[in-house]
Amino acid sequence: MKANDTQIRVFLEGSKQFIVPLFQREYVWGKKDLERLWEDIQETETNYYKMEHHFFGSFVTMLTNGGASTVSEFTVVDGQQRLTTIYIILATIRQRITELNPEHIAKFEIDDYYLLNQHHPHHKYKLIPTQNDRNTFFSIMEGNEIKESKNRIFETYSFFTEKFEGINEIERLDLIKNIILSNFSIVDITLEENDDPYLIFETLNGTGVPLTQSDLVRNYLFMKLNPKNQEESYKNVWLPLHTLIEGDEEFESKRQVRDKKMDSFIRHYLAMNGNLPTFNRLYTTFKEFLDKNAMTQEGVIKIMKRLKRFAEYYSKFLYPKTEKEQELRVYFDKFKRLDSTTAYPLLLKLYDDYKNPNVNFFIEDFVECLHAIETFVVRRNVCGIPVNALNSYFPRIYGLLDKSNISQSLKETLANGAGTQRMPERNEFRKCLKESNSYKKVFRYILEEIERYPENKEMVKLNEMQIEHIMPQNIDKEWKKELGEEWEFIHNKYLESIGNLTLTGYNQEYSNKTFKEKKDHPNGFKNSGLKLNRHLSQQKEWGKKQIQDRSSELAKTALNIWSF
Repeated sequence: MKANDTQIRVFLEGSKQFIVPLFQREYVWGKKDLERLWEDIQETETNYYKMEHHFFGSFVTMLTNGGASTVSEFTVVDGQQRLTTIYIILATIRQRITELNPEHIAKFEIDDYYLLNQHHPHHKYKLIPTQNDRNTFFSIMEGNEIKESKNRIFETYSFFTEKFEGINEIERLDLIKNIILSNFSIVDITLEENDDPYLIFETLNGTGVPLTQSDLVRNYLFMKLNPKNQEESYKNVWLPLHTLIEGDEEFESKRQVRDKKMDSFIRHYLAMNGNLPTFNRLYTTFKEFLDKNAMTQEGVIKIMKRLKRFAEYYSKFLYPKTEKEQELRVYFDKFKRLDSTTAYPLLLKLYDDYKNPNVNFFIEDFVECLHAIETFVVRRNVCGIPVNALNSYFPRIYGLLDKSNISQSLKETLANGAGTQRMPERNEFRKCLKESNSYKKVFRYILEEIERYPENKEMVKLNEMQIEHIMPQNIDKEWKKELGEEWEFIHNKYLESIGNLTLTGYNQEYSNKTFKEKKDHPNGFKNSGLKLNRHLSQQKEWGKKQIQDRSSELAKTALNIWSF
């Protein structure tokens, strides 16, 4: 390894081409990163004649070819975010100079020395970013008109284009260019033949956006492959896998969500072996798994293909609408609404059996299993049994099942769990649902499912409904009068009871109105399109007895739904 303190000018000049490995993540710098860099540029400009320097971090590269007559190719191991940003800034400075004077020498200097290898058409661009970023980046380097997109490359280009639009003096633009090239100092670290680039990549992250655990997993997989296999595996395996998990989330505001999805997928994939790793040990656990199970390039590719297969299943849990089978789609949507991700390792194994023609496990068996898991989760949730124990329980359940009759075996396993792994029996579930006086998130789910039960062909859009407290959270003298002398006790004990809850699209209109006003309102309980509210439309008053009666009726229906 060779390390030198130098200027960006020295680092970029010459017949060079920097190649970001295709498996690295795309360009991710956002507005905060750009604002901070712009402030650094302005501060350095203010102190330019004091010869002060700004340290811009380190760039770690590895020479992959060389020779007096060729362009030297360097793999970018660390620093691609900062390096990409510098190239975009130089291109936008060139663009503004061209607008002011298309024949100015500074324009040609930027092209010839820093952006393009003009005399080497096969190595034309000095930086080759990851595949998803290339088209936009190359258009910027060429000086072509750029189409608006949500790509971060475009956003950085737009950010600096806007900054330079207000500068009308070529001398100042040239000064900013020189500040970046000469007054921004870096550490240039070049790896040598015997250095392990991955060990460097694993520990170095410069001043950029921190690597996620799934970033490290991806990089470790691809570092195990030769360049040819990297290209093929990225195109045919990893990119489709990433798209399956990423879905259609917008880049700008959803990166953290996307990273979390990929981390969660890898975590649940690893958990199929029986143990759920913590998020901060995902990479370490996966590395141990890969080193143990993939001794050759073919072994690595095989594991990547298996990851892709399970990503296809996992994407159905994340995006239920993509599931073709309606019966499965309904249940995947249920688990998403329940936010019950602890069951995902088990669901992955069951989905794999369902897709395997050599396993006697059909769609009706799968649906039975899904209903059993839903029942298990809902009953425990209502009875307040901590969910933490399921993190270790669900990954182990599959190994306990009789594979000759998976659905029946799963139901027996769930029904016979003990301690923190137990499922409340019928009477306990009924009692918890009837007598609970504290609002639980699962109550909304229960109300929605009761509305759907057994089959409602006149369904309204339940996702647009709000939870309505029939006896309101804030009661006035009219409500106190209606509740009677024990109004304070009744309000405290039954406010959050499921019998006092319903769904409505008119929560704000109801506000703290009396029961009669809520019932007779033009959009009140009498005219509601919800089955849930038919019982309410028949009541003359609302108090302790009515709430208890309704709780009992809802609990009775709930037992019909969540049983096996």
